[in-house]
Amino acid sequence: MDRILEIGHYAAGFCGRLFVQAGHEVVRVESQENTPGWVSTQASELFLHPGKRRIQTRDPDIIAELAEKADVVIAEAAKANELERLHFDQWNTSVKVSITPFGRTGPKCNWHATSNVLLAMGGYTNLMGDAGRAPLTLPGHFVDFESGQYAYTAASACRYARETNSIDVSMLETIMSLSQFTTIKWHCAGEIRSRHGSDFWTVPPSNLFSCKDGWLYVNIVPMFWDAFATFLDHPELIIDERFLTNESRMANRDALNEIIQKILSTMTREIIQQRAIKYRVPLGVVQTFDDILEDAHLLERDYWQQVESDDLDLVHSPALPFRLNKAPRKKHKLTRPEDV
Repeated sequence: MDRILEIGHYAAGFCGRLFVQAGHEVVRVESQENTPGWVSTQASELFLHPGKRRIQTRDPDIIAELAEKADVVIAEAAKANELERLHFDQWNTSVKVSITPFGRTGPKCNWHATSNVLLAMGGYTNLMGDAGRAPLTLPGHFVDFESGQYAYTAASACRYARETNSIDVSMLETIMSLSQFTTIKWHCAGEIRSRHGSDFWTVPPSNLFSCKDGWLYVNIVPMFWDAFATFLDHPELIIDERFLTNESRMANRDALNEIIQKILSTMTREIIQQRAIKYRVPLGVVQTFDDILEDAHLLERDYWQQVESDDLDLVHSPALPFRLNKAPRKKHKLTRPEDV
C-alpha cells in the first residue's frame, strides 16, 4: 500500500479517489479556496473524497513534511508558478505529479484557464451543437477527471516499475490526446468535422429518435445495417437502392431518418429494448436518473458503493469502472478536514 499526498481541486481529487479505491492511503491537503463546480461542494466531496484523511493547512513547511513522507504526490495548481511557490521541485518524493492547465513549460504555462476555456482551445467546442448555431460545451468536470485519470495512470506505472519520476500533466494536452477521430479524419480523408447536433453524421443512421414513451439513440455502423433493418421489421430496406451502402445512406439520410422515426414512434422503450436484444443491434434508450439507479445490470455487478458521512445518512455513489481481483466494493467514510 502506497502513501499518497493529494493537493488541489477536482483533477487531483479524482486522482486521489482512484488511489483510495485501489487500496492506498490518501492524505488530502485542503490549502486552497474552493473553485466553482457543477454541483454543490457537499456533492463533490461525497463523490471525490470518501476514504481520505483531509487536512487543512497553508503552511508550506507542513506540506513539504507531508510530501517527504509520501510515496506519490499529486499536486494540481492553476498556474505553473504556483507549484514553484510550494517548492514542488525540492520535494524528495519518489513520484511527483503536477497537473496544470497548460503544463509547467511553454509560453502559456502561467495563463489562467477553466475547463470550458480548455475545451474551446482544444477544438471540442467547435464540434458540439447544431449546424448553423452557436457551439456548445461539455458540462461537468470532464477535463479535470480525464487529467486526474492520466495522473493516476502515470504515477501507478512509475510505482509498478519502481522508478523515481516527476510527471507533468497538461490539461490542454490531455484533451488533445483524446481527439483521435477528429485528427485521423483530417489526415486520412481530408475531412474537417463540423457540428451536426446529435447526428454522428458519418455512419447513418446514428441519431436520437423519439418513441412512444421516451427517446433512444441508435448507432448503426455498416456491419449492423442488415440486423437493424430486420429490427425495424422492414427487411426490404436492405435492398433499397437508396440505402445499399454507407455512402448512399449518407446521401439519403433525411429520407432514412424519416422512415425510422415513423416506425419507432409506434413502439415503447420496453419493446424497443427487447427487439434490440433479439436482433443484436447497438441501441440504448435514454434513461432517467431513477432508471440508472435501478438498472439491473449495474445492480448485479454491484456498481454502486456506499459512502458514510457525518452529515448525511448512507449515500450510494458510483464506484470505479474496474475491479481488482474481483474484490468486493468497499464502504468508505467522508471525514471532516483536520486543522493542522
